[in-house]
Amino acid sequence: MNKLYVKLYQKKIFTLRDACRIIKNYQVCKNTLRRLISKNLIKRIRNTIYYILPLDNPGFYPDKLEIGSLIRNDGIICCNTALYAYKLINPEDTIYIYSKYASTITIKETKYKIMQNRHNLGIDEIDYATGYSQIKLKLTDIERTIIDCLKSRTLKTHDLIMILRTGKVELNIKKIAKYLDKYEMPILYNKTGLVLELSKDALKLKDEDLTALSKKLTKKIFYLKERGLRLIKPKYKYYSKWNIMIPENIYELANPKPILI
Repeated sequence: MNKLYVKLYQKKIFTLRDACRIIKNYQVCKNTLRRLISKNLIKRIRNTIYYILPLDNPGFYPDKLEIGSLIRNDGIICCNTALYAYKLINPEDTIYIYSKYASTITIKETKYKIMQNRHNLGIDEIDYATGYSQIKLKLTDIERTIIDCLKSRTLKTHDLIMILRTGKVELNIKKIAKYLDKYEMPILYNKTGLVLELSKDALKLKDEDLTALSKKLTKKIFYLKERGLRLIKPKYKYYSKWNIMIPENIYELANPKPILI
């Protein structure tokens, strides 16, 4: 059996760089990969990313998040995909990645949305189980992930509040404040403050924890708008505490109707 195939068998998914660490000569390595592809022992995903076809599982395909982490050398899993890696939401068809340059790539019906990473902050690394191995996955920490979901509108605000209300999330409010200062986007203070307030019991936050954010509010009244085509124009209501116009479904969370007994 080919040395390259044997050494990378357990790894399952690998890059040309990984292969060149085994076969030092670049051209010999490339030729070896071509032969393995022709023998249907490995497949190329795109460019320099390959995966092993196990002898006992010819239908094998690698984990989408691991593919996403290899698309760019500086790739960082973010937004909804980071929430999935943290086991807070179900998997989605779009994988979100931060990198130096933005792009959108489709691989086997999965869209890899690569967004420009303008801030070098809030990066974490976790142990992530793929189903065939455990890897180190680089992703945005939970604090930055929440802010980024609000900034990019990749997740509906109502859904984000519901996630934060599960009690599965622990936040460092000082990190939240630090990241918001770095982003320098006034609307994010309004949106983040609102979301944290409506989830504060589950997050175990106190009113004073949100004071620093409320002090950063400007006089401008912002609208909390969701991404996507709307057939019916949503109705907004003013929420004075965070100086923001919010959709009715979120307003109901902020002002729940009393339960009649």
